[in-house]
This record gives sequence, C-alpha cells and structure tokens, in this order.
Amino acid sequence: MTIDVAPVVPQAEVAPVAQLEPQMISYESHRKLLDEKKKVQGELSILLADKKARDESEAVRRGDFESLLKSRDEELAKERGERQQLQNRITTGLKMNAVIDSLGGNIDPKWYQLIDTSEVVQSETGEIDPMTVARVSETLKRQWPEMVKTASKLPTAAPQGLIAGGTKIAESEWSKLSGKLQSSYGLNDIVWGY
Repeated sequence: MTIDVAPVVPQAEVAPVAQLEPQMISYESHRKLLDEKKKVQGELSILLADKKARDESEAVRRGDFESLLKSRDEELAKERGERQQLQNRITTGLKMNAVIDSLGGNIDPKWYQLIDTSEVVQSETGEIDPMTVARVSETLKRQWPEMVKTASKLPTAAPQGLIAGGTKIAESEWSKLSGKLQSSYGLNDIVWGY
C-alpha cells in the first residue's frame, strides 16, 4: 500500500493593502471642478430661496402668520449670531494687534495663542485702551521673556574676508598680478566679475 502525496503548491503572496496616496490633478481639472461647484451652489441657493418664498406665500395664504413670524425670527437670530461672531473676531484682532505693537511688533506667530486679549478694554467708540494694553504686554514680558527677545544685530555667518576661504582670487586682484603669478591660478580659482 502506497501513500500518494499531493504536490505542495506554494500559495501566491498576498499583496499588501495599497496605501492611498494623494493623486495630483491638472490645474485645468481643478478649475473645472471649482467652477462646477460654484454653479451647483448657485443653483442650490436659488432653489432654497424659491422654496422659502413658496413656503412664505403658502403661510400667508393659509393665514398662518405665527409660523411666518417664527421662521423670520429664526433667520434674524441666525444673522445676528453670525454678525456677532464677526464683530468678536474683529475686536479680538484689534486687541491682538494693539498688544503685538506694544511688544515691539516682531513676535513669532507661535506665541499668538498665549496672548490673552480678554483683559484689554475697548471703549464704546471702538478705541482700545492703551493702559490695559500696556498692562497685558508687561505681564507677557514677565511671564514669557523669550517671546519678546530681539534678534541679534550681528550676522549669523562668520565674516568672509577671503573669497572661499582664501583659495580663490577676485578678477580685479588677479589682473594686477604679473603673468607668472597669473598662470599659477586656474580658471576655477578666479572669481570673475569682482
């Protein structure tokens, strides 16, 4: 009695899950998609405005002025909320600019989140109180002295008195040398135009 052994067939390697990489699209395709998006948004806003007008006319026809008043109050509240958010952003920006200017004006943007503008007072006329700005800036200078460090007036690199560390010569100096010394310099050793 013989035992038949089935041949071992290697299994195909399982391909790794493909990583989704962002694909680049052409500028024309991008512009086309943006134009289509704007067109669809315009159509949607027209449809929503028509629906709103129909709902209002139907409510007036039915005599349902309460729902009409309620919908207009909701719209008004939404608009007021958006306006208040915009006003808050403008006020915060004015306060932030005043504090940054009082700190010298050259603050790295990474420090902006540490500036607390809630202590800066704004008058009814919209003017920023300079005393509260000074108080906030002094507090920031005490708490975060590295925020207002001024950049060094010195250059970051060492002075370059010799061109390329002394291995090269300016054309004006090379032309003053004798012929024998001129021939000791290769074309790559001369800085042309200097």
